[in-house]
Amino acid sequence: MPKILIVDDHPLYREGFVHALSGHPLHAVVSGASSAEQAIQALDQDSTFELVLVDLHLPNEDGLQVLRRIGVRHPSVARILLSADDSPDVARAAMRAGAQSFLSKSLSIAEMLAVIRKVLDGEVAWSSLEGDSTSAALEIILTTRQREVLQLLAEGQSNAEMATTLGIAERTVKAHLGSLFDILGADSRTRALARARQLGLMS
Repeated sequence: MPKILIVDDHPLYREGFVHALSGHPLHAVVSGASSAEQAIQALDQDSTFELVLVDLHLPNEDGLQVLRRIGVRHPSVARILLSADDSPDVARAAMRAGAQSFLSKSLSIAEMLAVIRKVLDGEVAWSSLEGDSTSAALEIILTTRQREVLQLLAEGQSNAEMATTLGIAERTVKAHLGSLFDILGADSRTRALARARQLGLMS
C-alpha cells in the first residue's frame, strides 16, 4: 500500500483530503501535517513515504521552498504541489521546484486520483503544460552545465567520461545528474532521456 503525506495548514481541507485518498481506490495509507516542520519530521521518522502533497501557502514557509527542501533531504519521495491558484505560472514554478505534478484544488477527487496514480507509478504529470509551454518551462530550469550533461548522457558517456569531457570532478557530474533526474522526475538514465525527449529538450 502506498504511503502518502498531505501538508496543508487548513484542517478541514487536509482532513478531507486524507479521508478521500485513504483506502479505496488507491488503497493508500495517508497522513496529514499542518506545517513544513511537521512534514520534514514525519519524513525523517518514516522512510516508507512514497508521495508528499504540499500546499503552496504554508505558515512561515512557501510551499515551493518546502518542495525543494524535501527534494534535497528525501530525493526518493515524489512531490506534488497543491494550490487554489491554477494558473500556468504556479504549475511552472512547481516544476522548477522539482515537483512531479501540480494539482489545483478546484479539481474533482477523480481527477486528482488520476494524477496521483501516475506519480505513484513513477511518471510526471503536467497535463496543464503540454506542448511548447512545458518545453519552455524546462529550458528555464536547465542550466548550461545541466544541458551539457544531458547531451553527454544521450551519447552514452559514463560519469567518469563526462568528468573528463567537461573538465570537472566526477562527484560534480553526479550532482548534476541528480539535479536532472529530480527535474525530469526520473530515477534512471534511461527514464531521464525518455522524459527529456518527450518534452522536446533533445532531438
